[in-house]
Amino acid sequence: MLSSTAAPYALRTDKLKPLEGCAASCPTSTAEAASQVTPLLQPVVLVICGSFNPIHNAHLKLYDAAKRSIEGVDGRVVLGGFLSPVGDAYGKPGLRCAADRVQVMEKALCHHPELNVDTWECQQPTYTRTFFVLRALEEHVNAWYAQSEPAAMEWLTSHGRHVRVVFACGADLFFSFWRPGCWSLCLLRQLLDSFPLVVVQRGGARGNISDSDDFARVCQTAPLLWETAEDGERIEIDMLRYTFTFAAFSVPDDTSSTAVRNAVMELAKMPVDEVTARTALQSRLRTMLPEAAIQLVVDLYGEGLPS
Repeated sequence: MLSSTAAPYALRTDKLKPLEGCAASCPTSTAEAASQVTPLLQPVVLVICGSFNPIHNAHLKLYDAAKRSIEGVDGRVVLGGFLSPVGDAYGKPGLRCAADRVQVMEKALCHHPELNVDTWECQQPTYTRTFFVLRALEEHVNAWYAQSEPAAMEWLTSHGRHVRVVFACGADLFFSFWRPGCWSLCLLRQLLDSFPLVVVQRGGARGNISDSDDFARVCQTAPLLWETAEDGERIEIDMLRYTFTFAAFSVPDDTSSTAVRNAVMELAKMPVDEVTARTALQSRLRTMLPEAAIQLVVDLYGEGLPS
């Protein structure tokens, strides 16, 4: 959780695109809409959840791949994206405090034209499940557009639409749906019923799922998703009921936060007179991290992680 002296939560809206263009491009009458070959435009915001311990370039590439896969499909218009870091209550060993991780994310995203960090999740006093994070962010985004562009939002509402959150995740997270005890199936079912998902495959990720055929194979070979709820109800999820978008990095990238931390620790322990080795490590970090965040990551993670 961010410190008690942190500013109250506010949605960071400076990089969100205006809705006006979406409404202006849409038909103004039912007859005009019926005659259209293309569907009504659907504004969306992409959201990526994770520890970001620390953020690295593959997180940004995940957004890029997800955006490429849905932009213009079924009328979707991507207005921007948010990265939502978990709070301190997540309790993962070695997790730096949310304030530090957010500070690194702000540095990393300072020059990105579309991505921002959202702090609602990490400002919650308890660990917050992904469904509630996505729901809260969708509410905040729509409330902001309703205030800043009331006419455009009124048009969307009159046509049965609102700004939708699309959950973008890596293939490794997607496979965790089948890991017993990893997800509350009641909440996972609500998530799948409420939000479109984009599953992004990247080089080095566990598993191999890049299209609907791979997905069908996984569903046929993986165990049935089921659990018994506290009230005794048996909850089952048939994943084949859902439609997912599958995407891949344009260039494979297996960068991980663990690899970044290891490289930073190695650099911190390396004698200053080993110039060649230090230069090589610094060059490696430049391929893993946004330039603006490198020094802060070295400063925060160079002395090791909290136990």
